Amino acid sequence: MKKTVISVALGAITLAANGALAGEADDVRARLAALENENAAIRKENAALRENKRLHGQNARLKSWQAGSAASVAAPVQGQSIKPGVFDALAADLPVAYKAPPIEAAGQFRIWAEGGAIWSGGDPVSRNFNLIDFTGLGAISGIGSIPRIFDLTPKVGWEAAIGFNYRFAGSPWHISGQFRYGKGGKTDGTASSAGTLDPAVLAALGGGVPVELVVSGSQTFATAYKENHWLADLAVGRDVIGQGRDVMQLKGGLRIAEFVTRSDTSSSTNIFYNSPVPFNIGGGLVNSISISLNDVTSTRTSFLGAGPMIGVQGSVPLTGNWSFDYLGDAAILLGTQRSTSTVTATAAISPAFVLAGAGGSITTTTAERFSSVFSGDIQAGISYWVHPNVKIGASYRLDALINIQNQSDPAVANITPNRYTHGPRLIVTGQF
Repeated sequence: MKKTVISVALGAITLAANGALAGEADDVRARLAALENENAAIRKENAALRENKRLHGQNARLKSWQAGSAASVAAPVQGQSIKPGVFDALAADLPVAYKAPPIEAAGQFRIWAEGGAIWSGGDPVSRNFNLIDFTGLGAISGIGSIPRIFDLTPKVGWEAAIGFNYRFAGSPWHISGQFRYGKGGKTDGTASSAGTLDPAVLAALGGGVPVELVVSGSQTFATAYKENHWLADLAVGRDVIGQGRDVMQLKGGLRIAEFVTRSDTSSSTNIFYNSPVPFNIGGGLVNSISISLNDVTSTRTSFLGAGPMIGVQGSVPLTGNWSFDYLGDAAILLGTQRSTSTVTATAAISPAFVLAGAGGSITTTTAERFSSVFSGDIQAGISYWVHPNVKIGASYRLDALINIQNQSDPAVANITPNRYTHGPRLIVTGQF
């Protein structure tokens, strides 16, 4: 009985232990299965991430191709099939960022005005003449023997200009024009002489000349000179460097220009013959004779011509709203050099019956020739944008006219061959 009870107890314990071990094994297997599932999910997620990254790369290449920035289809990645696959098709269907076409730049119109002082230079401008020496034989002959010269270089003058520049919408092309007018300062001079003939000279003449005769006289010589010029340009240009405000523009077009000088010269001579003893002149007895001679010469010389022009202009940005502006032009002008001179001469003698009281005359001469002239200019300065559409600037400008008049012909020798003007400028520019 006792053995039976013990056997039954041992069997129960064995069954209980076997049941516990079986339950523990099931639990381990369940946990292992869960871990396997988690690992599979992680591997799947990693694969999806790698595929997503590849698709993003393909999408970027597709967008680049659609924008036209790629010259050819990108080479396939090593180890990757060049044949489109399922994911390639999916990538093609992905949304692509839309790139709007560039906005076309609007047309721009600029207008400017400038002015400033000018100095004139080049070949010397002068006037040679001779004054009468009334202490010698000039008192009788009326021929001058005292050489004099006037420097007629123009004084400080002025120049003003206005112009425009239009850039076509969405284009680097421009059309521009300008008009300039300037005047040099008037230059003048006066010289005079006076005296009485030396009695010893008069006695040496002999020939029945009364010893008591007193010969005296005076002369005044005056001259004035001035010059002016103008030019007009019309050109087509193109931007070649830079953009916006800071561009370099090359241009070509037509230039018309005129250069004019005017000189006025006057000579007034008075000679007096006085004698205490009456002498016979022209059938009458007189104690004195006076002679008045006046000569006025007015000369206008000019060149008017037109021809092709080329040029460059632009701006270089400095700090802030400051910029460095520059321009230069060159042209060959074909035209006519012309000189017109009018001489008015009058003579008066008192008493009037002597040589019928003299008289007067007016003589006009004109000469012209065809010629070519080089016209060039350069200008540079600093400007400041006081407003997005307005700038003011200060610059210095030089204009040159080479062979403006050929002095080989005496009729047109009153104007010098080469002339230039230069001076500071103030300029205001507005754009719309």
